Amino acid sequence: MSTRVTASTRISAACRELVNQRLNIALDSAIDFAQVNAVLDAGRIDLPSLQGLLANGEVSGILSTLAPAPFARACDILAGLENEAGNRSELLAARVQLADAMAAASSEIDGATRDVTADAFAEAGAELRYTVSLCRGPTATGVELRHANEVMLLRIHDGGSIECDHAGLVDETCGNRQRELEEAVARRGVVLTGRKQRHHGSYTGGELFSNAVSRGDPILARATVTDAGQAALSSRDHRLFSPASAAEASQRSRGMRRGGGS
Repeated sequence: MSTRVTASTRISAACRELVNQRLNIALDSAIDFAQVNAVLDAGRIDLPSLQGLLANGEVSGILSTLAPAPFARACDILAGLENEAGNRSELLAARVQLADAMAAASSEIDGATRDVTADAFAEAGAELRYTVSLCRGPTATGVELRHANEVMLLRIHDGGSIECDHAGLVDETCGNRQRELEEAVARRGVVLTGRKQRHHGSYTGGELFSNAVSRGDPILARATVTDAGQAALSSRDHRLFSPASAAEASQRSRGMRRGGGS
């Protein structure tokens, strides 16, 4: 019976090195970006905390490589501060720049992790004698695997989480082929975690297929990427300002009232 699988992925040290090579960084699994974001999101921002982030050589190295402009602006602001007294607006501006740098760097790392994951699935599919089609979008990659009447459609998101749907098979062969693919991917250093499997029993595939087919694109790998982009647009928060951009706008407004430039 045909199946739908969703999962997160965990990459091996070898795959992490591939991410490092793609981005020209030295990303270690011990680097905790969540802790950095926790400092930046804290209600009280102080000079020692921000200076401590810059003093972390591994984090600074990654930010200077992947987000050089906002990181350099944050460094320039903090370099001119000797204490916090009377410098709250500058501290806020530095926090905004560091948050922008973290967001940009995290996006680059998640995108590279997605690429490594998609490559592993494409190579595994080829090993199992599927015809492989791959399409990379802004935040998702579609992988289409075909063999005779069987089709597997995968959508891989930034960071490596996946959706996988099967069409063309209605017996236990479907589960066997899914297992073979996952084993071939694991041999390439990508292991599925938090795996959830549902039997939809449809010869024409489940929701991933139906949404892709509705796009009218004969290349399903590309159609599922288009579908992901449209879904993201429809669910996007349409607020005028995020908390960070609102703070930046407020800081800029104060600067203009003092006679500064934009």
